[in-house]
Amino acid sequence: MIVVSLASSTPIFTSTTTAAAAAGGGGSPPQFPLPPRFIRKIASQKRRKLFNNRLRVAAPPSNSTTAISEEDQQKSIDPEDSDEQSPSKFSWRDHWYPVSLVEDLDPLYPTPFQLLNRDLVLWFDKSASQWVALDDKCPHRLAPLSEGRIDENGHLQCSYHGWSFDGSGSCKRIPQAASAGPEARAVNSPRACATRFPTMVSQGLLFVWPDENGWERAQATSPPMLPDDFDKPEFSSVTIQRDLYYGYDTLMENVSDPSHIDFAHHKVTGRRDRAKPLPFKMESNGAWGFAGANEGNPKISAKFVAPCYYINKIEIDTKLPIVGEQKWVIWICSFNVPMTPGKTRSIVCSARNFFQFSMPGPAWWQVVPRWNEHWTSNKVYDGDMIVLQGQEKVFLSQSTEGSGNVNEQYTKITFTPTQADRFVLAFRNWLRRHGNNQPQWFGTPDLQTLPSTILSKRQMLDRFEQHTLKCSSCRNAHKNFETLQKFFIGAAVVFAATAGIPPDMQIRVFFGAGAILSAGLAYAVNELQKNFVFVDYIHADID
Repeated sequence: MIVVSLASSTPIFTSTTTAAAAAGGGGSPPQFPLPPRFIRKIASQKRRKLFNNRLRVAAPPSNSTTAISEEDQQKSIDPEDSDEQSPSKFSWRDHWYPVSLVEDLDPLYPTPFQLLNRDLVLWFDKSASQWVALDDKCPHRLAPLSEGRIDENGHLQCSYHGWSFDGSGSCKRIPQAASAGPEARAVNSPRACATRFPTMVSQGLLFVWPDENGWERAQATSPPMLPDDFDKPEFSSVTIQRDLYYGYDTLMENVSDPSHIDFAHHKVTGRRDRAKPLPFKMESNGAWGFAGANEGNPKISAKFVAPCYYINKIEIDTKLPIVGEQKWVIWICSFNVPMTPGKTRSIVCSARNFFQFSMPGPAWWQVVPRWNEHWTSNKVYDGDMIVLQGQEKVFLSQSTEGSGNVNEQYTKITFTPTQADRFVLAFRNWLRRHGNNQPQWFGTPDLQTLPSTILSKRQMLDRFEQHTLKCSSCRNAHKNFETLQKFFIGAAVVFAATAGIPPDMQIRVFFGAGAILSAGLAYAVNELQKNFVFVDYIHADID
């Protein structure tokens, strides 16, 4: 979510989607207590080398010749000829993934989440003061633990038969078991344990390692880090997360494309009349990702850290009255987390070093609430939503009609003749050469019936389900708006009912005016409340 017109040095201040960088984060890797079932398996797992078994290698790039226009297109903008000459191994399950902003998690309730097509339950273990991720199924009869509750002992209790689990995944109680004999010993069986995954909190984000057998590797690996500027007092920051009903590759392609801002987000974070050439140049690439930048004002630097972290830095040289020359810096750091095929969580952390008074923050003069910032940020999501839905449908139809893999055929399916598309092609090349063309999903995912092919526009733009219910700020504000609306409706009814009672005409006029004012305020609150639920987005209506 870029908050500046990228084709101009003039910033747009109507929105900044930013992220608070909380404490924690930068030192040595954390130490994790190993769950009981993992301790019993370490020796055999080392012998089998499970990590190596899960590595996948993408197919090498095709050497076939294409039409002249396509060949010239590749020569001009294909970054594949930089420092990486052959595909390298990449394991999707061997990385930390941020699954939620910690401030948006409720420690009193279990929270469901999907990561790489695997169902997880996130909950807060009070006894250990840490967030825990378990496989979202009870080992008893496979009911979802996310439908359970935190019981009186601080354990996660299944809502089906009441089995309870502690933060290590060990079963602590089976209500149906006899107090003696084999049933009493069942609670200590490894089969009664829930599967636990490594977790850690860093920079205000909850990270999960998606391999339950990867505890040693997780201990030795640091999570992706936000830039140091997020901790500097001259920078203000804010965060947002939203679940989007299009695929990981569709979202990654979108965030790799600064040139769409002036059109897809006209009068939100860009202006159509400010679009201009963006001659990006690649600086490096490999299995780890890629990096590049343009020259000019503003200067845009981009870096993709596989598998899902994308960093944009916008530097603007400007001159203001009184204060003189200024160097404005904007960071937009997005985590694009593959949940299931056709569904991705976007977590955006951004910061800037100017006009902090218009952003949420801890200072007394930063009075803009976080939920108000999210209203504008959701306009940015909505501006892309239907465009990307249509794009994903076309790509899916191309792949199902025998055109081959989208990443391998990308420059044949699309026409990308300008340098502005360089980062888009860099991502598609990375996905083909190193990422095996798609995330390494668990199970057998359905890659044909994607949400974008069946959901209506109303469902695609549903802010309430995708964001409000998952954001502590917007969820509470929505409740407050509902209460305020009910109050004004009640006041309007009371004023209207009593307006004819007093004999004094002035009092009647006063009550009548109160009824009209209260009804008007109730209507205004209702209109504002729609920002939490659904706002139709029609590009043609924005002049």
